[in-house]
Amino acid sequence: MLQVPSRPHLRVHSNSKRAMTDIAKRIVLMMSEYGIAGLPRNYELFYEAVTGTNAELTRELSLLGKKITQDELDKLGRRFFAHHHGQGVVEDVQNRMTSQIQEILSLLRDEQVSLTRYGKVLDRTSEQISMPAVGENQLLLKIVKLLSDATNTTMDHGHKVVTSMHEKSAEIQEINAELKRYKELANTDPLTKLSNRRAFDSHIAEIHDDNKAAMYFALIFADIDHFKRVNDTYGHTVGDKILSYVATTMRSAVGTDAFVARIGGEEFAIAQKEATEEEACELAERIRSAIEDKKFINNKTGIDYGPITLSLGICMGSDASNSADLYRKVDQALYASKNSGRNRVTTYSEIPAGSGKAFKDWLLYRKQ
Repeated sequence: MLQVPSRPHLRVHSNSKRAMTDIAKRIVLMMSEYGIAGLPRNYELFYEAVTGTNAELTRELSLLGKKITQDELDKLGRRFFAHHHGQGVVEDVQNRMTSQIQEILSLLRDEQVSLTRYGKVLDRTSEQISMPAVGENQLLLKIVKLLSDATNTTMDHGHKVVTSMHEKSAEIQEINAELKRYKELANTDPLTKLSNRRAFDSHIAEIHDDNKAAMYFALIFADIDHFKRVNDTYGHTVGDKILSYVATTMRSAVGTDAFVARIGGEEFAIAQKEATEEEACELAERIRSAIEDKKFINNKTGIDYGPITLSLGICMGSDASNSADLYRKVDQALYASKNSGRNRVTTYSEIPAGSGKAFKDWLLYRKQ
């Protein structure tokens, strides 16, 4: 049985980088010892197991034994990291769907053959009835038996076909539900459980298809201030906890009325429909204040990881000509907050004309 080391104790400050390097060495050594290919997706599985961030994955990996195949690792990968196996997962489900449909078509063909045979029996019986009456009683008994046997056989076959069709329909519904789950996973950020960049790009790409809806559409970008410094000082484990808290705060603030996504390392987006600029500013300020007021302190060591703050930018759909323009302008508003001292909310409408534009590539997953 594969022995996965217990979660290491990470020291902060100057020792955190050394600890992360030690973890990387242990993972590579372990993969080499078990003859596992040094693929990025394999490393991710062992990283999650060794650091103890996913207890279920750690248990499943330890049950694989000493001889682990790539197929077994990929099955775990599809379960726990569907975002890296999206295309393969979808193809697998589609193949299963195709198989079920082919079986249904086969059942229908069998039913057609059965009914054709029954029709031939009826034709022969009709011919015998029209023949000159010779031994009428014997002929009628023969015809009745022939029709009874044929009818019973056809009905029995039809019953089996109906039963099989119900079973296949149920299986197809299950496959559809599974495909839906995989699609959701492919559009979900695994750490924060928010929508990911792919889902965000798809969401805002169609905003300006409806000019009326775009008039009251607000896009908010939020970026954690000095997040790299937090990661470098305290390690990625602490950074991940901060990212998760920020995501939870945003989700709670918007409820079900807005679309929330993690679109970069420490960058988030909120798309709010049927909102005025004033309402968008109130939402952004509520989120900013909640993060500023939160104390990020290690209860065991007393180490204070803060202060943690957010810079936010807002642009209304009415201030942009299309989705690309909207992205550029909200990005400019975000960087205006950064350049003005951070930990604040800036709207595109309040940026002085001629102040230049911040620009980053957008819509990485835009549908062609």
